[in-house]
Amino acid sequence: MKPLFLIMLIILLFPAQSQSACNFHNVSGYVWSRTYGWISLNCASGGTVDYGLDIDFESGAPTVDVTGYAWSSNLGWLNFDAVGPYPSYGSAQYDATFFRNQGGSATTTAGVIKGWAKWNVLGNNGWMTLGPIEIDSIDYGVEIGADRLFSGWSWNGGDNLDADPEPERGDGWVMWDSVDSGGGASVLAYWFETLYGSFYSGGNVDAPFAPPLNRYNATYLIQANGTIKPVALQSASGSTSPYISESHDSFALPDATNQYRGTLGWLDKAGLLAGRYGALTEYSSTKTSNSIGKNVTLGGKVYRYTGNVSVDKAITFKKGGPGVKGSGTIIVDGDLTIEEDILYQTGAVSGRVENLASVAWIVLGDIIIDADVQNIVGLFYSEGSISTGTKGTAFRNFEVPIKIEGMLIAGQINLQRLFADETQEPAEQIIFDGRAIINPSPGLADIGKGLPILREIRP
Repeated sequence: MKPLFLIMLIILLFPAQSQSACNFHNVSGYVWSRTYGWISLNCASGGTVDYGLDIDFESGAPTVDVTGYAWSSNLGWLNFDAVGPYPSYGSAQYDATFFRNQGGSATTTAGVIKGWAKWNVLGNNGWMTLGPIEIDSIDYGVEIGADRLFSGWSWNGGDNLDADPEPERGDGWVMWDSVDSGGGASVLAYWFETLYGSFYSGGNVDAPFAPPLNRYNATYLIQANGTIKPVALQSASGSTSPYISESHDSFALPDATNQYRGTLGWLDKAGLLAGRYGALTEYSSTKTSNSIGKNVTLGGKVYRYTGNVSVDKAITFKKGGPGVKGSGTIIVDGDLTIEEDILYQTGAVSGRVENLASVAWIVLGDIIIDADVQNIVGLFYSEGSISTGTKGTAFRNFEVPIKIEGMLIAGQINLQRLFADETQEPAEQIIFDGRAIINPSPGLADIGKGLPILREIRP
């Protein structure tokens, strides 16, 4: 027994030499071995050793290597990069490989895993086949769905030392089903969610990954003037087919070319600048902290920055009071960079609905959100683009999600966050909170009239 312990000690320590913290790995959860119990697919389950499985779904390639290690407290490391020669069983003579289902999105997670992994400590008895495992012409191997959940089985036989059919030196059957096993084996992938509203595009709509099971990209409608990728994009109208409308009439954003009269309504920018909604408060400052401030009651007024500006300190827009409105419009004649959170004061409005805090940002240039920002509020309109920010793939372990309460309107919206973790929460969550309709900011009372009206009717 001592020699076996020494061998295990050397093998188990080897992967720990490279990293002492858990980095991001895009396969998560546990699978169940009928012989040795739970197998962890990701170091997020605990401990200080970095390990996990990774599959580069974004490569778009039809076949992708499955890389990394899984961990069993009873058997140690399960190596998915094991080098052959491989057992003669089956047709797969290669290490673990993901085969993408054809005919869907180029980045879909739907497919099967074939090939071999290996329990290091078991030596030649440690080979585990992930697929194909054909019994009566049915493949029982490991699969992944478009919903990112695993299913199927893997098999590690090893030597059979007696007359019964069960091997004594292998792991036996391992159950990969995310739901039935209770282990939740799944793919971690970034996605976006719009709650209590719809989204619209003047061109095509695409996303690399579908939302997780029973979550959706839009509550009601996905509408575009081009094509929509239904494999990845889903609304809550049904479990099998998203409620989508392709090749719809084009959407015209309000801008200088149409005198700010677009599909969604009229933005009275000329009236805002001419003082139709009250005196204009102008700032030449490039920072909000030394101009509009950090705790702001907008007072139904219009504020204008004559160049680029950054939200360099967190802002809380406060409710109005007796005779003081809570709405306001901020015009930026350049780019708006958001470096800190933007929030509304919490709590109910005790007076009139016009006391409800409601802000609109009208930006001539681009709206750039820093990758560390996690909360922003308001109707954001850009004549350029809106970008949600990212730390990039090299630092995705530090990515954070962002919640946007309000609306985004722009010629181009770049949803850049790469956040993904075991909670399966979205990287970007956009919540239509209704303030732009209930208590519109100055100059925007007409915006939103072009949106579909949903009414509840008696059956």
